Amino acid sequence: MAALVASACRAAGIAPTTSPGLPVGATSAPAEQSAAVVGQLRLTITESAYGSVAALTVPGASCSVDVAAATVQFGEPPPATLTAQVAPASGIVRWTYSAPRAPSSNGLHWVTCRSGADSAQVSKGFAVVERPPIVASGLSIHVIAGDPPRTVERTDPSLVPLRDAALAKMKATLATEWKRATRALGSAQLVDESADIAIYLVPARGTSVHRKGGDGSQDIVIYVSDPQFGPETTENLVATALHELGHIWCCYGPEAASDGHWLQLIRDPGLFGVDKYGLMNHPVTCEIFGTVVSCPNRFSDREMRALGFATFPAPAADPCVTQGLALTAQVTSVEAELQALKVQLDVDRTKLGQLQSQIHSLEAQYPNGMPPAQYTQYQSLIAQYNQLLRDSNARIDAYNGLADRDRALVAQMNALLCDWS
Repeated sequence: MAALVASACRAAGIAPTTSPGLPVGATSAPAEQSAAVVGQLRLTITESAYGSVAALTVPGASCSVDVAAATVQFGEPPPATLTAQVAPASGIVRWTYSAPRAPSSNGLHWVTCRSGADSAQVSKGFAVVERPPIVASGLSIHVIAGDPPRTVERTDPSLVPLRDAALAKMKATLATEWKRATRALGSAQLVDESADIAIYLVPARGTSVHRKGGDGSQDIVIYVSDPQFGPETTENLVATALHELGHIWCCYGPEAASDGHWLQLIRDPGLFGVDKYGLMNHPVTCEIFGTVVSCPNRFSDREMRALGFATFPAPAADPCVTQGLALTAQVTSVEAELQALKVQLDVDRTKLGQLQSQIHSLEAQYPNGMPPAQYTQYQSLIAQYNQLLRDSNARIDAYNGLADRDRALVAQMNALLCDWS
């Protein structure tokens, strides 16, 4: 029997809250002054867009930028300040910065430059245009070892090594696992900025969650320790990440509960073991085979449709599952032969008993010699008994050989590091 490890995962919708910053959805740009001259210092913002800003000033001037943008409920905000630069001989200074997904709104760049005793500050607005919806066929992910916004769980220093191991595991495998989970139709790219969605890894005990705010912003928070089961394995945390990413699109409608999970477990015809019900069930449950942790990492047919894939191939065969199914078929065949032989051996045993009883009866009836007719019968019974005994012994040898083969096949099945049920 395999040990089970479960991670409680859920989807959550959060009502809008009042937050500082520029108003979300504002239709007019903030007041701005994009050019200034102070003494010998000239300063003009020449470009201002969400994610980039450029200014023209005197060579040698030291310039910095403050970014004022609407505050989002969840996910990454753009940086509030940009690294200072010294204007080159051309006088042009340029910055690019992370521009994560955000609702439509307006922002403002404040550029401050200093040259000698002179200092000037100018500003210029920019528009944040909401991007098209995230698609499972191509999404970008930023995995962050940091505190997510609007959380209250206290971090545990003893869980930091597990958090760091999970971070390394996700960076190494999450893109590949997403492709496998979506039957090679999905693509995920791990990036350090401007991601479609941020995954926060938190060294604390809590319930992992996909959060979506009233302003349309969203993120994923994964706690490395579960309230019920304790610290997770890195394999379980990757499976949890796949599950929570699935919540971007799944699961809604009459088949789903309000928390984004299926109301009923439905066996997928092409999936087996830990994957047989797909990925979007609660909780995410892994099985342990010796030192191997096997976690669900394949979306079911109905989940593929929920993710936006209209057509998709059957799930790729897992070699371990394929071997397990083949061994199961062999065991079933061998055990059917064993059962048939057992029935025949029971018949043999009964018949041998009957023949032996008849032989002993004649011997008891004629202790001093049998008449010719009875002796002929006696000899026939002995011949029948000896022939049946030889046949039965051959069947016993066949039975024992099949039993040995059955035990060997079962041992191979038990040694497999997967569940093929």
